[in-house]
Amino acid sequence: DEHALEAELQQAIQSEDYAKAAIVRDRLRGVQQDGVTGVLEANARFYRAFEQGDLATMRKMWKKGDNVHCVHPGAGRISGHELVISSWEVMLGPEVDFPLRIRLEHVEVRVRGDLGYVTCLEVVRSGTSWGKQVATNVFERQDGVWQICMHHAS
Repeated sequence: DEHALEAELQQAIQSEDYAKAAIVRDRLRGVQQDGVTGVLEANARFYRAFEQGDLATMRKMWKKGDNVHCVHPGAGRISGHELVISSWEVMLGPEVDFPLRIRLEHVEVRVRGDLGYVTCLEVVRSGTSWGKQVATNVFERQDGVWQICMHHAS
């Protein structure tokens, strides 16, 4: 657990046990890096599903419950799993020219425990037109799986 490792690290530093502190520091970095890697992988799955219009994967990626939110460009906030999935049914509907091409730029990721977020610039091509949106994707880890609980693009 990240919090337990942080406490153990602080205790080792305070007791001037620097050999133990170095070992705990390295374990803590490993745990934190695993979180960053997991969030980046979940973010990549989200965008692959988006590009391909893969609604089945999109459904699996979203956390269940009322505390999920989505803001599509130019739209208001949509809350709750069922309404969010319904919005993706529209976004990934038959009038969209799939596959889309989505290139992410300026990707930044932050993870703290079981919550992580990605900010980026989405450069999207549909047919012959291009668009750019700033996006934030928030993920929550449940039972070792990172699920998206908020997507905001504007």
